[in-house]
Amino acid sequence: MTAPGTPWASSGFTAPRPRLHGTHRCDVAVIGAGLAGLSTAVELLEHKPELRVTVLEADHVAAGASGRGTGLLGPRLGPALTTARRRYGDDLARATYLWSLAAVQHVLDLVERHRISCDLTPGSQLVVATGERAAEQQWREADAARALGVPVSFVGPDALPPVAARYASGLRYSHAATLDPAALTEQLARIGEQRGLTVFERSRVRGVRRGLLLTVSTDDGEVVADHVVVAVNAYGGALKAPTGVVGVRVQAGVTRKLTDDALAALAGLHTEPLIEHGELSPYFRLTADGRLVVGGRDVRRGPHGSLAPSPGRLGAAVRALSPALSDAQVEATWAGPVAVTRDGLPVVGHHPDDPRLFHAAGCNGHGLAISVHHGAYLARWIADGDRDPLTSALPWMRPKGPWIPRGRLVDRVLDRYLARLADESDPRHAPGRVTDTEPAATGSHVRPTEGRP
Repeated sequence: MTAPGTPWASSGFTAPRPRLHGTHRCDVAVIGAGLAGLSTAVELLEHKPELRVTVLEADHVAAGASGRGTGLLGPRLGPALTTARRRYGDDLARATYLWSLAAVQHVLDLVERHRISCDLTPGSQLVVATGERAAEQQWREADAARALGVPVSFVGPDALPPVAARYASGLRYSHAATLDPAALTEQLARIGEQRGLTVFERSRVRGVRRGLLLTVSTDDGEVVADHVVVAVNAYGGALKAPTGVVGVRVQAGVTRKLTDDALAALAGLHTEPLIEHGELSPYFRLTADGRLVVGGRDVRRGPHGSLAPSPGRLGAAVRALSPALSDAQVEATWAGPVAVTRDGLPVVGHHPDDPRLFHAAGCNGHGLAISVHHGAYLARWIADGDRDPLTSALPWMRPKGPWIPRGRLVDRVLDRYLARLADESDPRHAPGRVTDTEPAATGSHVRPTEGRP
């Protein structure tokens, strides 16, 4: 028996699905049973019920990013609005943000349409500044949002909620929610299976061979398909995955159930999670049963291996949030991989030499809404044979991401950089949070605000 589920809320024991043996023929083969892959499969079967769709998973449904996320469903992807305006111009910067809003709405509609039980709680997100320089950057970001006409508002220190009173300012992102991503992923698999989807677990893909048809090979069998979707995110490996996407491991933790006094001090956090501004800075959300989930702090290069999460770092972040949490302890920690790119944008499209071979990856920690929306986009593209012209113009619809240098020397430098970021984000070592005037980062491409721990 396997037990897919978020570490704080197991979705129950699920009988393992079969392993692939022999040769299997289908119309579309999807590699990866996470949110992107299963969303693609379900949307394909809703558009064209007659299609034969197969999903191949190396472990079990929701074993990767989709089952180990902290459940923050919100807009935003890529660079800050101020940077996006300079880089792309106002029209494209606006379209990018509106697309991320549409991604959130797509998930909300999906949950309602299929009556998915995943602890969905609509609300907003509050990104808070820890110093005066960061507050100035937030004011410029809010000014850019006003110029673009998108719903991001500046919150001054006098208007911050009590739980955020120690911060210098905030940016409120409306149209967000929290949910249990593992429950959403598992139920997408079941919805697909009710419509004829075949899911093979414990069937690690070793390669994709191109020919008259595409052949996806595992240790014990192969799937022959007209189209293949690679939705493995950080686990590209030897697959025909896009270049320019790398995996890093990030961590999160959860406290025991909080006391009534502690919950009263965190009023509002259930519908408006708190995200500190900056690289690897912590973020906080309340679960439906009154526990505090905290993410951020440590990150390691590579998708495989243990991060050895630090309860001390996460616990310090929890206790720094409110005096009412002075005795709070982190009960459990976990880690897992997210896929990042050099420019902070995803990579969605098809293989540069084969239009039958599709991919979606690199959500940079914002994958909960974005990956589901990507799956729907790819499904329509495959089913109808045409791309949506508005979506196809977005800067992350591309065959590959920007080149990322690799090698032992580069990896050692990256390891030191990630370790330094983790140390700087630790409140036990950092200077005063509100009065600190050192420059703060304008955003994070590795902080797992949604799709990962």
